[in-house]
Amino acid sequence: MTNQTTTIYNERTFYPAFTKDMLKAKKEVIIYSPFITKYRADFFRKTFVRLRIKNIKLFIFTRPIGEHEEYVQEEARAAIQIYESLGARVVFLEGSIHEKVAVIDKKILWTGSMNILSQRSSRELMTRTEDEALTAQFISHLDLNGNFKLRAGTRVSILGIVIKGIFSGLFAIIRQVMVILIKGIVAVFNIISIILG
Repeated sequence: MTNQTTTIYNERTFYPAFTKDMLKAKKEVIIYSPFITKYRADFFRKTFVRLRIKNIKLFIFTRPIGEHEEYVQEEARAAIQIYESLGARVVFLEGSIHEKVAVIDKKILWTGSMNILSQRSSRELMTRTEDEALTAQFISHLDLNGNFKLRAGTRVSILGIVIKGIFSGLFAIIRQVMVILIKGIVAVFNIISIILG
C-alpha cells in the first residue's frame, strides 16, 4: 500500500502551492484545463519561462478554440500563442472535455473544480495528492501514455491553426488577384468600346 498525502486548497491558496510544485518539477508538467485565457497565460508567464530554462517538458491539453465561448476565443488564441512561445506543447481535445487535472512528474496529482488556465474570480476547490499509483490511474483514464499519444478523434491544435491560417491567407490573396484581374478586363473592354464606339 502506498503512502498517500492529500491536501485541499481553494482558489486563493491553490496558485502559490501549484506554482511551487511546478518549480520543483524534475521532468514534466501536464495541465488538463478545458478553458484557457490570456489573463492566466500572463499570470503563468514567468513560471513557464523558468520551466523552459530548466528544460522541463510542459504539456497543455484543452478544448479547441471553437469550443470556447465566442467572446473568449481571441483570448484563448492569444494564450495559446504565449504558451507555445514558451515551449509548451498545446493539444486540442475535441468533445467538450471538462476534466480539470494537473500532473507533475507522474507523482503529484492536482484535481478538482478549477479551470487552472482560465480561473479568475470563481470560488473553487482543488486537491493535491502525492501518490504515483493514483496519478497513473488518472493518466490512464485521460487516455494518455508515456509518449502522450492522442486517442482517435483528437488533433494537435497548432497544426490545425497553422494550416487553416495558410489556406485562409492564400484564398484571400487569390480572391484579391481575381478581383483586380476582372476589374482590369472590364476596364480594357470599356476602353476598346470607347475607341470603337
